[in-house]
Amino acid sequence: MVFSQAYTEMINRANSRCNLDGQRSYPLPCLEIFLLDQAEKKAKVKEATVFGQLIDIFDWKLTRKQRKTYLKALSLGMTLVLTDLSKTILWASHSFLSMTGYTTAEAVGRTPKFLQGADTSHSELSRIRKHLRQATSIEASLVNYRKGGEPYQCQVSIDPLRNSQGELTHFIAIESEVMM
Repeated sequence: MVFSQAYTEMINRANSRCNLDGQRSYPLPCLEIFLLDQAEKKAKVKEATVFGQLIDIFDWKLTRKQRKTYLKALSLGMTLVLTDLSKTILWASHSFLSMTGYTTAEAVGRTPKFLQGADTSHSELSRIRKHLRQATSIEASLVNYRKGGEPYQCQVSIDPLRNSQGELTHFIAIESEVMM
């Protein structure tokens, strides 16, 4: 982005004032907000592109409504978690980090069980396992735990994913934090 000389001078003056009195003037925070917004939009587009590539790679047979639901969830900042049939995490959206404190790299190769703890409902987990065995969709609410051990209420919607031959290949969860 190219700034005019006048705007560059205004930012420099704002930086000088910030250093003198510890406060920030209006233009600099606006620029930061703008840049953060642009970075967030770019990240969401990239994540949607990656998800589209996963659809192609695994040859999932998704309805237009399903595809729209998953892409909308990504755009709204919800967390998507993709597992194989053994429930091993293969991919998680970037918002997984902000919800759990774990990076995607820390989650891949593990099962979602690592997020559970003392207050996680065993009956709700049994209900989820039953639906996964039957390859049917389920919505549930669980207490999970962040990396630092802090509990949080998680609303989960899990769907089975099938390829174009109708074979069950993966599960995908849309997760969002619910205020306790």
